[in-house]
Amino acid sequence: MKRQEQTWGKLLKYYRQKKKLKQDEVALGVCTPSYLSRIENGIVIAEYDLYEQLFANLNIDFTNLQHDISEHTTFLESVYEKLLSNVTVSESDTVLLTTLMQNEYSIELQITAKLIYSRYLYSIKEDTDARKLLNEIEPVVSWKKDRITELFVSITAFGHLSFSEFDLLAEKEQDAQYLTNVHPFELANYHYHLAFANHRSYKFHKALQHIELAAHYFTHQFKPLFQLKLYSMKGVIYNDLHRYREALQEYEAGIELLENVESIQTPMQWSSLHNNIAYCYECQDDFQKASEHYETANQYDEDLHSAINWMRTCYQNKDFTQLEKLFHRYEEQLFSIQHHIYQRKLLQYAIQNEHTIQGLKELEEQAFHHFNEEQYYALTLFYAPLWGQFYEQLYAYKHASQCYKQALFASEKVRQRMSS
Repeated sequence: MKRQEQTWGKLLKYYRQKKKLKQDEVALGVCTPSYLSRIENGIVIAEYDLYEQLFANLNIDFTNLQHDISEHTTFLESVYEKLLSNVTVSESDTVLLTTLMQNEYSIELQITAKLIYSRYLYSIKEDTDARKLLNEIEPVVSWKKDRITELFVSITAFGHLSFSEFDLLAEKEQDAQYLTNVHPFELANYHYHLAFANHRSYKFHKALQHIELAAHYFTHQFKPLFQLKLYSMKGVIYNDLHRYREALQEYEAGIELLENVESIQTPMQWSSLHNNIAYCYECQDDFQKASEHYETANQYDEDLHSAINWMRTCYQNKDFTQLEKLFHRYEEQLFSIQHHIYQRKLLQYAIQNEHTIQGLKELEEQAFHHFNEEQYYALTLFYAPLWGQFYEQLYAYKHASQCYKQALFASEKVRQRMSS
């Protein structure tokens, strides 16, 4: 059945009930009341002329009604496409969107408007209000391949990312079955979200499957910002699978795209891409190149994540002069993310000339506990052996052994992630 024709039946029922007419009154001279009932409930699809006559019995011009619905539907889809493409939604668009949310003559239009408005709320970081609206809509979702179900699945997925509910979204990949009829760009977005969630849930092979599906559905479309996101995400996944050459190929494609498309050349995009390239080199122990790209990243857009990565790489590169400059430039009070704070503390203590067992132990208990609790095993793999060496220099072999055990445990966790 066509979605539009199913809507006609529901509209007949809406207007009939609004005018307080019985089915036999509306069906008079057109069809039997029982046949009208089946039309209204979407059980059968009638001929076009029959709909026209039934609406005429309600004193409604069917052609004008269709035109209004078609215009509003087209408008809603255009707003949703803007949101998917990260294009700013105008004030006039939001005014009409909120007006359609109060629409009475078509429940489908009303719910569609509410769904798209919830996606708009997510785009302006009004996450709690967006989720509240989606929760109100959920009881009327049919869980069939209709437009309301499609939008609900896609927008709910985006919402899970906004709330950092990565495991929850990663478990919902079967919901893709409801999106088989959507536009390829919409499907590409959905698989990108699943790739992101699986990556953050440390399911790297599953993440790779979804980013490849996203790229497949995105073929032959010119949306450079989304293409850049695909390159970056695929590079990040390859990097975590230790497929460094392939990761760098994705990043290089991203650099080429940025260099040639002025509309996406923002400091944030340049910074993010160079940060990813730097981390790829850091993972390969090429600390000189890593430092160069971290520095470039921060020249484009100062970001404390890049800054702490740069500090860590300077230490590994034994560039203590640059590291001291960074300590002065990025004082501890600037940081708010806990693992950034702990890393800065660890690195600053590491370059001190005098270490004590007590000083090492205090930092170890705070930082390593946090790394393990948050599953930052790559950080444990770097800092635990370093602390083990410091303990050995103080002949605290028992403490050193505990650090090496933590590193071994982290190494096994990383291995499990790569094989998952």
